[in-house]
Amino acid sequence: MARRLAVSIGFTPDPEQAKEVIKRVKIAEEVGVEACFTAETWGRDQFSLLTRLAVETSKIKLGTGIAPVFGRSPAMLAMTSATLDELSGGRFILGLGTSGSRVIEHWHGEPFSKPLTRLREYVEIINMIVRGERVLYDGEIFKLERGFKLLFEPVRNHIPISVAGISPKSMRDVVGTVADAWEPVYWPKSKFVDGKQLIANAAVAAGRPADAVECWASITTVIDPNVERAKKAAAGPVTWYITNMGDFYHQMLTRNGFGEDVERIRKAAETHKPLPFQTNDELMAVTSDALIDETAVYGDLETVAMGIEERRQLGVDMPCISMPAGTPNEIERILGTLVA
Repeated sequence: MARRLAVSIGFTPDPEQAKEVIKRVKIAEEVGVEACFTAETWGRDQFSLLTRLAVETSKIKLGTGIAPVFGRSPAMLAMTSATLDELSGGRFILGLGTSGSRVIEHWHGEPFSKPLTRLREYVEIINMIVRGERVLYDGEIFKLERGFKLLFEPVRNHIPISVAGISPKSMRDVVGTVADAWEPVYWPKSKFVDGKQLIANAAVAAGRPADAVECWASITTVIDPNVERAKKAAAGPVTWYITNMGDFYHQMLTRNGFGEDVERIRKAAETHKPLPFQTNDELMAVTSDALIDETAVYGDLETVAMGIEERRQLGVDMPCISMPAGTPNEIERILGTLVA
């Protein structure tokens, strides 16, 4: 039986590049990868690519990683999710998050107000719609009083919802209480037990089983036998998020014991700004090996496979890595090794 693994295919590319992405997802499906996730910011939407994948695959689960709870109403996300679940034969996963104020206010044009309240209400409303209920909802943000009901019967009466929460409040008030899976990014490996315990306690307090929420962690993975080169590549994403992606990530890492790293990296970036998802020599010099080792796996394929397995043993139910680069045969070999 294949070990659980998911792949992220990132942002929707142009139509020609999408053909290559679909080929890679089919390889992942053939070797036993469980799920594939798309991403979205202010480029092409992610649901169009997921629709193509739903038609051209048959087993692999397909999800958003993540869709923000701004820009689309709960009803629109429920309708889209139920439609994709129907097209895929019950394989859709809805990954949700809040995004951040810069994107929401300056791209979607909505105030970034009460994001966690909104996130929880989205999950509750979407679940009601997919269950086929008449939607009568009296929330803090949404007041739905006319009792609308989805006009077709969904394939399933529940579509799994994962939530990308990394603050204690989001993990406690949203992930633990209403989500099916926790989808953290750059979460230190030594803190998975603590994170899962916080969520389990919140689940029990909400009247759910302690193991109601799975962990589908996104893990930076660099496969390169040149260890130093691999380490520098592995440092790129986390240093970029610390310095350029709002406050959530550097605050999370500070809470989890990497405050000195965060302070040094942010200070160095003031005069040596990195390129997106890359690190430079100045930032590399102030980034500890501990931070990189806790947030990424890197090295040759055997070392990476061991690092992913270590995270499974620490409580990650389904690790999620970026789709590997290379020829079809190389992709098959890499993914086949990681699920074997």
